Amino acid sequence: MKAAVLGIGKMGTAICWAMKKLGFYVVGADSNEIAGGYFREHIDGPSGAFYVTNQNNAGKSIERVLSFEKPDIVISSLPYHQTEEMAYLCVDNEFRYCDLGGRVDVSKNINDYAKQKAVKPVFTDLGLAPGWVNILAEEGYRKLHGEAEVTSVEMMVGGLPDYLESNNNPLRYGITWSIDGLINEYRDDCLVLEDGEIKTVKGMEGLQIVEGDSFGPMEAFYTSGGASHTIHSMRERGVQNCFYKTLRYKGHRDIVRFLIRDCKLDDETLNKIFLEGCGKANKDEVIIVASVHKDNKSWNEEKVIKVDDRFSAMQKATAFPISSVAAIMAQGKLEGDKEQHRDWWLQHNKSLSYADVPFDEFNKNLITLKQASQA
Repeated sequence: MKAAVLGIGKMGTAICWAMKKLGFYVVGADSNEIAGGYFREHIDGPSGAFYVTNQNNAGKSIERVLSFEKPDIVISSLPYHQTEEMAYLCVDNEFRYCDLGGRVDVSKNINDYAKQKAVKPVFTDLGLAPGWVNILAEEGYRKLHGEAEVTSVEMMVGGLPDYLESNNNPLRYGITWSIDGLINEYRDDCLVLEDGEIKTVKGMEGLQIVEGDSFGPMEAFYTSGGASHTIHSMRERGVQNCFYKTLRYKGHRDIVRFLIRDCKLDDETLNKIFLEGCGKANKDEVIIVASVHKDNKSWNEEKVIKVDDRFSAMQKATAFPISSVAAIMAQGKLEGDKEQHRDWWLQHNKSLSYADVPFDEFNKNLITLKQASQA
């Protein structure tokens, strides 16, 4: 089978590697010739092909690549200002499509378009958060749903430097992904489900201290984007409370909120603070927590992903879940016909949601990728 990956940066490179390990011939496309070198680090000649696209006419250039290669799935790891155009292109040309998402407005536009015009399935927001943590939350909902209604669904994720490195600066932070995306998540308003009603709250509010079996005390607070459509989906099913929060080492939130709210620093200045004051995390880790509650019963899942010699923890935590779902989609298993997932039947929409993911198969692919990354 064949997978096309659009955008061969850090995440795109890891996605290419993951799709190869899941048995796919991989087609990479990027407007930067240097990206071809990253591609070839993980994909040898017989395993795939790389195309340099025209950055002045990206849509037409990528359309030609897809028309020639005819992939079974298209995966976008492009910046979100390019994602919408690529999604529409795939819908119009009847390609299965998925992306890392992260921008609520862009994902909504893509899903609305897919519901109207898509012949093949479309799945947005499939990275870490939104993505992996939302799929875990759905599994928790399935585990507990039954005799009584699920009352609350909680999702938390932290991309962090390891504990020793966290003491290198007052923010106790090291850059693990896009600084621009990080600042947007802190600044933007967030949707939460509270007592059965969807509400808008400010980013960096809702501070609480959490501790897990696999990690010490952390602070958690609202940030935008990570909940994706889970908030609306849970409300439709009668859940009373649902939220997404970011995990950080204690003390981080107050400093950042002071810089943004009280000092009113612009994005350029904040970018400089993170870049020069914190720097890139040399050894990162990702913590994922999903918790579901009803009556006196609870379901809780914690995952800690560590850096290895090949990829950072953030690369793995972002690339592996989208690759797992992409592999399932490519096999035609979410095509809109009735099919059995465990012991119930689903009629899939062309615009897919986290509830549509067959968790056992999703998790099996993740285990395959984890084992391959440790080899």
